[in-house]
Amino acid sequence: MTTAISATETGPRVSRAFVVRLGLGYLGLYSAVLSVALVTLALRVEDVDPRHKETSLAVVASLGALVALLANPLAGRLSDRTSSRFGRRRPWLIGGVLGGTVGLAVMAMVPSVVAVAVGWCLAQLCFNATIAALAATVPEHVPVSQRGMVSGVVGFSQRLAVPIGMGAAAQFSAGAAGFLVPAAVAVVVITLFAVPLRDGRAPSGQVPFSAREFFGSFWTDPRSHPDFGWVWLTRFLVFFAAVAPVPYLAYYLTSRLHISDGDVAGTVALLTTLNYGLSGVTAVLCGWLSDRAGRRRPFVTAAAVLLAAGLGLLAMSTALPWVYLAQALLGVGSGFYFAVDMALATEVLPNSADVGKDLGVINSADVLPQSIGPALAPLLLAVGSGHNYTALYLFTMVVGLVGTLTVTRIKTVR
Repeated sequence: MTTAISATETGPRVSRAFVVRLGLGYLGLYSAVLSVALVTLALRVEDVDPRHKETSLAVVASLGALVALLANPLAGRLSDRTSSRFGRRRPWLIGGVLGGTVGLAVMAMVPSVVAVAVGWCLAQLCFNATIAALAATVPEHVPVSQRGMVSGVVGFSQRLAVPIGMGAAAQFSAGAAGFLVPAAVAVVVITLFAVPLRDGRAPSGQVPFSAREFFGSFWTDPRSHPDFGWVWLTRFLVFFAAVAPVPYLAYYLTSRLHISDGDVAGTVALLTTLNYGLSGVTAVLCGWLSDRAGRRRPFVTAAAVLLAAGLGLLAMSTALPWVYLAQALLGVGSGFYFAVDMALATEVLPNSADVGKDLGVINSADVLPQSIGPALAPLLLAVGSGHNYTALYLFTMVVGLVGTLTVTRIKTVR
């Protein structure tokens, strides 16, 4: 079995134009997805089914999350085996973002909960196909000596996509433009990345795609590839610490700190801007530092410690200034992690022929915390007298600290 992406271990450095196009591709794509996931989806469900909006939103969001979880590794596997004259990744990059736009158009145009669910599942399926192909271009084109910098740019783009996505949703939420304008921007930036990409076909002589390979798309044996398994587990734990408590910040402010309903939206916006702003800047800086130092694991360890410190401070805070400090720690901590997240993943891939599939499996560690966190949080909040945010944030803090232990088990990356 071949090792991970030996062709780019010491290959030519990628240009700044490539890095800029890649960063813009991630920014446009994630802004389109997150504007819907964070704001527009809920507004659309309320518009078509106001009487049962909570239940309908839960069903639609859960179905979309399930499709996303399955689509990423499967699309990665399919793109690994693509031998079209248009290249290996390019059809999935452009076809995926166009298909996702069709899904969003269905959501915007058809006034039915069923149509919203079908459209959101189609959008998740297609956009995750693009995400899988986009991620695969990094180990295929970027040498190891630049992967920290590229990982930091990708992390910056992903973090910046949250406020941009929310801003786009607020600006265009009144109608179909809330779905289609961000999608159109995503189509443009992904096309600008895909067209000049030096994209070859899949290697010849590969075994045809079989039922066994289909189910194997969702699994990489951690016993055969232990570092891959430890990277997956580390990502799951750190992502859980970073994202699980986020949806409850507004409730925390009103319940624990007694912020008025009229002020809570503005306070959440300021806290989110502080968190994600610091995260984006830190990701770029630490990605560059990681390449200079030739090390990845210390940045993950620092990230987990900072996230744990921020969560511990949230668990104990009784005044708003401490919450701002906690959000600053969480922002810097997540920035440390996003700086090397992709670089770390690309350096433990088991097989250069299955880059898309294996990165898709790694990416499932992003989706699972976003599904498990909201399901687990009500149980923690119910501890004792209820609304127990101390229990929620302390539990999440422990999860983050465990991430500092799992990263030490990765042996092939410093």
